[in-house]
Amino acid sequence: MTFRSKTIAGVALLQIVILGILLFITVGAMKRSGREEVDRRADVTLRLISASARDALISKDFATLDAIVAETLTAGSVAYLRFLDEDGNVLAESKANSASNVVTERLQQVVVAGNNFGTVRLGIDSQALDDAIFAAGRLSSSIAALGLALTALFSWFLGSYLTQQLEALRLAGARLAAGELDTRVPITSNDELADTAKAFNRMAEKLQEVVGTLSENEASLKIFSEASSDWYWETDEAHRITWLSPSFAEAAQIDPSIAIGKLRWELSARGIEEDQASWQTHRDDLAAHRKFRDYRYWIGKGKTAQWISISGGPRYDDGGNFIGYCGSGTNITSQADVAIQLRLFSRIVDQSPVSVVVTAPNGTIKYVNPRFTEVTGFTPAEAIGMNPRLVASGETPITVYEELWAAIRDKRHWQGELRNKRKSGEHYWEQAIIFPILDDHGEIAHFVGIKEDITVRKDVEIVLSERTRMVQRHYESLRALSDIAALPRVEASEQLAEALALGAKHLGLPIGIISRIDENTYTVLHHKTPPEASLHDGQVFELGDTYCALTISANDVVAVSHMAESRYAGHPCYKAFGLEAYIGAPVTVRGLDFGTVNFSSPEQCGREFDDGDIEFVRLLARWVGAVLERDLSNQDILAAKDVAEAAQRSLAIQARKLAEINRELEQFAYVASHDLRQPLRMVSSYLGLIQKRLDIGSDDDLKAFFGFAVDGAKRMDRMILDLLEYSRTGRHEASFGQVQLSDAITNALTNLEVAVADAEATIEIMNDMPSVLGSPTELERLFQNLIGNAIKYRVKDRPIRVQVNCRPDGPDWIVAVCDNGIGIALEDRERAFMIFQRLVAQDAYEGTGIGLAVCKKIVESHGGHIWIEDGLDGGTSVCFSLPKT
Repeated sequence: MTFRSKTIAGVALLQIVILGILLFITVGAMKRSGREEVDRRADVTLRLISASARDALISKDFATLDAIVAETLTAGSVAYLRFLDEDGNVLAESKANSASNVVTERLQQVVVAGNNFGTVRLGIDSQALDDAIFAAGRLSSSIAALGLALTALFSWFLGSYLTQQLEALRLAGARLAAGELDTRVPITSNDELADTAKAFNRMAEKLQEVVGTLSENEASLKIFSEASSDWYWETDEAHRITWLSPSFAEAAQIDPSIAIGKLRWELSARGIEEDQASWQTHRDDLAAHRKFRDYRYWIGKGKTAQWISISGGPRYDDGGNFIGYCGSGTNITSQADVAIQLRLFSRIVDQSPVSVVVTAPNGTIKYVNPRFTEVTGFTPAEAIGMNPRLVASGETPITVYEELWAAIRDKRHWQGELRNKRKSGEHYWEQAIIFPILDDHGEIAHFVGIKEDITVRKDVEIVLSERTRMVQRHYESLRALSDIAALPRVEASEQLAEALALGAKHLGLPIGIISRIDENTYTVLHHKTPPEASLHDGQVFELGDTYCALTISANDVVAVSHMAESRYAGHPCYKAFGLEAYIGAPVTVRGLDFGTVNFSSPEQCGREFDDGDIEFVRLLARWVGAVLERDLSNQDILAAKDVAEAAQRSLAIQARKLAEINRELEQFAYVASHDLRQPLRMVSSYLGLIQKRLDIGSDDDLKAFFGFAVDGAKRMDRMILDLLEYSRTGRHEASFGQVQLSDAITNALTNLEVAVADAEATIEIMNDMPSVLGSPTELERLFQNLIGNAIKYRVKDRPIRVQVNCRPDGPDWIVAVCDNGIGIALEDRERAFMIFQRLVAQDAYEGTGIGLAVCKKIVESHGGHIWIEDGLDGGTSVCFSLPKT
């Protein structure tokens, strides 16, 4: 082989090897570059489509999903798009946009807060790219074969021309691989290399078209994303933010450049308290590389702080290594305000003291609050889905329901009262306001009923109405009684006849009778009847044939408004006279049964007799009795006038005789006391002289005898003085006047000053003692005797305490003088007030036994009475009453 041949062969072989290597490198570079760009664009496109369809997938909004499918398929590079739910069921999909089998498929799950809501599958048609690369490779191979055939011929310029063209092709391929999609190979000739350059340029144009289409799709999705209130984010494996979509700045009101490179929680508004439990759960999810959904927290500071919700899931590389998180975020600040308002409204409705019922336009119950259950007894589960007729009692008139529905269907509110029935069957009243809720188009969407249980109020109103009616009847009764009482004081028969007329008019009954009943005989004394009635005064009936027999038997008012429906329908009076209504009361005169006053009618009474009617007839019966008694008294007065005058003359004579006898008794008491005391004083004086003359001090017996004689004379003198005082007690009525009891007590204590001091007694007197009508001297003597006795009859070695107090008791004052002395036995307390009755030994305590008798006489002369009770520490309490006036 010649050197030329070797050269040609070597050059040809070298050209073939170089051409093959260049073609392989160029096609491989174009293929890798195209694939990488297609993959990147496909990932971006899939992420944008997933973010845009997230809410629609969560809510299963098929219309939105179909719209996204239709919009996406306008790009010719997209082979197909499918949306699957969490169970793998197709929610929306496109028909194949290409018949090619060369499809690059991408899928991404839509995960929010750890919950999988579905999957997005995207197919990218890479057939055009493969065809272009394949065509370029085939053309290059043809050119290489042609170049091999012509190598020998054109080997001399291969080192220059061919190498130059291939170098240009290599450089263009390298720039294309670097992403310069507008790179083209210059055409300087019209040969095979030029065709190769043209093929290469066509492949570059096709690739640029495919990438441009993907860029347009990406731009459309970016525009859609930027128009959305959501944003998208990515973090690295350390949770530092690496990427934020453009809408982040406006939605979160934070400059993205500040956020990039920071931990997501470093943007949290630290000044606002967060839910620690929720925060810990979120940290646990991140540490375990779990998906999370709807984690809420505040970002920013001060007034620009925003309440956001984020959802995301972990990212992994091709080797399955965790490389960070990606997800979306939503500004829910306004939603939070709305949620707060909704929660507030919900609490208001749930805790409302009135029932709230929401129904559909057809009346089906959609909601009831807890108060509804409290009032009706029906739980929400029992009420929802039912009609409000569930609580209807059947007692509300149908016209009320007709007015109700007419109002609310006319988009007006209705207000009124309904009589309903609880689950227990108990009926109740409720005040209701029912009104329509309109939708955005002004049509009725719901009805709302606000209802209040007014059963208690209605019961009170019924009672008040009844009481008002009763009060009115009482007023009318009192007015009728007033008219009767105001009748002129003429003859009793005229008064009684007029009273019957007024009573019959008030009761609405035409027949009125005052009867005299003597055993079984019923006599008409006075009557008021219609002119056509045959009744007349003096007419006599058997008592058993009249309704008054019932009144006499009951000894009280008997009232029957409808006799035929009462238990007295078989009474002889009903059979004989057919009287349907009757009311009557017994009449007493001078404490004895006299007869009755009664009213009746042959017609049924239009109402039931009430308490006012019964009390009216009862009072009228008393008035009739008083008139009859006055009439009888007038007759008795005339007969007794002469007897009274004779009695007065006799009383005057007796009074004069008694006054003369009193004067004689007073004179006798004075003379007797004076004449008796004179010999006693002489006996006492001469006994003293004899004792001195005989000098008997050494003879104990004789000394004792003289002591007895002297002591007896002194006691006799004391008894005579007490007897004189007793005889004078109670004769001072003419000197009675207002006496302040505290003054009488003070004067008595002045007289007892020495005795009180010697006994070291403690005297306690109540403040504000009253004044009474009486004799100052006798009341002073009364307190002196009682306090003196308290000091005298004391217990040895016990400090003396005396208390004087007073209390009201009806028309009287009760005064008590209490001591802590020896006391008086219960059986001796009556005898203690008898004259000359001593209850203790003479040698133990001094006294004549007249003191308490004098006290009794003083109290009784003042119109009171006196008695003994237990005192302090077993002592005595002498109590007496004095009239207040």
